[in-house]
Amino acid sequence: MKDLLVQLNDLPNEILIYIFKKLYNDEVLYSLMDVNKRISKIVQDTTFTRDLYLREYSPVDDSTFPLSNPILDRFCSKILPEIVHKIETLYLKGTWIEPVFHATNYPNLINLGLCDIQFKLAMSLFCELHVTVSDIKECLCILDGRFDQLRILYVIFYTTCYMNIEHKEKPLPNLRIFSLWCKDKIYDFEKSVVPLLRRMLNLEELDLNIIVQCYEKLIDGETLKKDIVIYMPQLYKFTFNICSIIYHRNQTNFPLNEHIQKTFQYFPNNEIITCIDHFQEKAYSQCHIYSYPYKWEVYNNITNNFRGRLFMSVTEVLLYDEHSFEYEFFLRISKSFPFMRELTINNRKTQNKKQFIKSNNDDQILRIIEYPNLQRLDLSDT
Repeated sequence: MKDLLVQLNDLPNEILIYIFKKLYNDEVLYSLMDVNKRISKIVQDTTFTRDLYLREYSPVDDSTFPLSNPILDRFCSKILPEIVHKIETLYLKGTWIEPVFHATNYPNLINLGLCDIQFKLAMSLFCELHVTVSDIKECLCILDGRFDQLRILYVIFYTTCYMNIEHKEKPLPNLRIFSLWCKDKIYDFEKSVVPLLRRMLNLEELDLNIIVQCYEKLIDGETLKKDIVIYMPQLYKFTFNICSIIYHRNQTNFPLNEHIQKTFQYFPNNEIITCIDHFQEKAYSQCHIYSYPYKWEVYNNITNNFRGRLFMSVTEVLLYDEHSFEYEFFLRISKSFPFMRELTINNRKTQNKKQFIKSNNDDQILRIIEYPNLQRLDLSDT
C-alpha cells in the first residue's frame, strides 16, 4: 500500500482525477478520503461530491445493494460532515434517512432519492416539499391525502393549463405555506386555482406568481378577497404577482388604474402596485397587480405606464407597448433594475423624440444610458 501511495503521489492531479472517475463517487470517498492531505483534497472536489449514491455495486453485473453498517457509520460520522456543502444530489436506502440526516444539515441539497422505502414512511417524512410538475393536475395528486403531514409546499409548472378539473372536497388543514408559480397562461382560474386554495383552511402564508386569462372581469383586490382571502382566516402574509388579461368584445368602457388601486384600499399587505394597459391594436387589456417590495426575478410586459421604483431581485426584463419607448422611459428602466442581466424589447414603433438629442436644461448632449450588468439584449421583435 505504501508503494502504491508513492506511485499515486508521483502522478499529476489531472491524471489522478481521471483514474478516480473510473470508480463510483462513494467508493472514491470511502477508500481514499484521509489517506493523505493531497489525495483527500482531490477526492473532495465537486466531481466526486456533488452527486452521491450511497450504494455498493456488484463487480459482476453492476447491480447495487445497501452499504454495510461500518461503511455507513463512517460516512455519517466523518465523510458527510466534511463535504456537506458540496452535496446537491443524494440517493440512499429509505431506512437510512434518519442516521444520514442526523449526521449533518444539507444546505445545498437539490435532489433526494430514496429506494426501498415503505409508502407510509415516505408520506410521513415530508413536512416541506418543492416540486416542479407539468400542470396543476399533478399538484392535485400530491394534495389528494397522500402527504397528510405536509406543511409547506412550493409548486412550479410550465405548460399551458386548460384546467377544467374536479377538486376533491377533502380539506388541507395541515398546510401552512403554499407557493404557486405558473410560467404559462392559466385558463379557468375560478374553476381550478380558486377551489384548490379554498381547501387550505389554516394557511398562513400564500404566494402566487401567475398569468390569468379572464373572460368577464380583470383580477383586482375585490376578486382576491371574495374568492380567496375570506376563506383563509389564519392568513397573515399574502404576496402575489398576478397579470390578468381580457380580450375586448365590443366594450366601450374600460377600468381605470385608479379604480383597480381602490380595490386594495383595505388589503392587508403594506403596499400593492397596480398597472392597467389597454392595447387597441391587439384588442386586449392587461392588469398587473403585485405586492411590493417585488421579490421575483422576472418582470414581463413592462409598458410606458411603468412608474419606476427599485427592483433589486429582478434579473430578466421584457418591454412591450404599442406606443414608442422614449429616452426617459429607458432611463427609468435603468434606474429601476440595477441587476438586470437580460433585456427583451418588443416594440416596432419609431421614437417620436429621436431627433432631439440635447437636454432642455443645459443644452448638453443626453448621456448614454448604461446597464452595468446586462449580458443579453434581444431586439428580434423591434
